Amino acid sequence: MERIRNEVYMIAPRFSHRGGVHFDEEHGNWLMIPNYPLPERWKTPTGKVLWCKLLILFPPTYPETPPIGFYLNRRFHLSDGDPDPHLTGRAYDGAEDLRHKGWYWYCVRIEKGSWQPQADYTKPDNLWTFLNMVRESLTNDF
Repeated sequence: MERIRNEVYMIAPRFSHRGGVHFDEEHGNWLMIPNYPLPERWKTPTGKVLWCKLLILFPPTYPETPPIGFYLNRRFHLSDGDPDPHLTGRAYDGAEDLRHKGWYWYCVRIEKGSWQPQADYTKPDNLWTFLNMVRESLTNDF
């Protein structure tokens, strides 16, 4: 729990100008960024930037185990109108299915063996590493 709290406090200033971050201060199970800007490929046909709520669930074994995917608060479509096949809604691979709570799961995984957290929470791999993977996943078509 202390590790998660420290990492959340570390990333919080980055999001402070747009609603900050919320996290489960009691158990350290989740982090929610209420105003997360979606990248260019998600803009509306008129060029408007879309904002979403982004939810990350921490596995009980975090930081040894990274989160499994992440969640968006609705089923967004790409700029061309097509759905992103990674935004499945239904969760797989042991991730929690939160559709009944209005969250859609985004299927992305960190390759086994490539997540190597250090004892020092400010060094990779940490929440910054995961958020970079989130941004990369939402920015590029894999």
